[in-house]
Amino acid sequence: MDIKQSIRRNFARRAESYDRYAGVQRLMARGLLDRVQEELALSRRILEVGCGTGYLTASLRRGHPRGRIVALDLDAALIEQARRRLGPDARVSWLVADGEFFSRGDFDLIISNAAFQWFTNPGGALQAYAQALSPQGCLAFSTLGPRTFGELDASLHQAAACLNLTAPPAIAAREFLNYRHWEDLLALAGFSQVRLTRQIITADFPNVPEFLRALKAMGATNPRPRPFSPRLLNALIQAYEARFRTNGSVPATYEVIWAIARK
Repeated sequence: MDIKQSIRRNFARRAESYDRYAGVQRLMARGLLDRVQEELALSRRILEVGCGTGYLTASLRRGHPRGRIVALDLDAALIEQARRRLGPDARVSWLVADGEFFSRGDFDLIISNAAFQWFTNPGGALQAYAQALSPQGCLAFSTLGPRTFGELDASLHQAAACLNLTAPPAIAAREFLNYRHWEDLLALAGFSQVRLTRQIITADFPNVPEFLRALKAMGATNPRPRPFSPRLLNALIQAYEARFRTNGSVPATYEVIWAIARK
């Protein structure tokens, strides 16, 4: 299956449960809005890439009620949920499309929350966005870096070693781009004014199965999945709990990167 269709399927299946578990993604969205207030106030046309269930879209409307927004996502089910969240609004256009390859129009602000880590050709996408921005336009996005879910990665390696497996199942976060890589890609795409910030955020869960259920409920699972055997799953849980449990909970690290860029 094409990786993009796998990503679309993962998130579409969890459209109804996503908002209940996406606390870190909401924090990322709020951090993004805090960093783009000046640009938002000046933007007449806004493109939101990967609108999901519409949390950021609704915040954009509240922050700039006169702006026009094109909100797109890969999946029609997510678009429909976002549309229900906002209700009838003539200033919001909804579009089912792959935002990585969407460059039509002329926008003052292109914005995206927690979507760019899934891109297959991020450099090409940034170049297309640079072309789709107005002369004084701004690109603003939040994404996740490769230190995300480091505890899970380490525990999978330990569990695989205990079971004498040749290699553990890969987690998608291992291939996420780091801060410097995004900086380089933005420069290559023609952005000369770039502000990047990075923060490590920790979410706590009562136990490892609850953390894994939250990942599944958000659709944030590997787009190239390898099935876990019951033995590997049990070994993973034991390794994670033994190594990382602190004060009655287990942590999950998110490496958050925010970027504000102008041509």
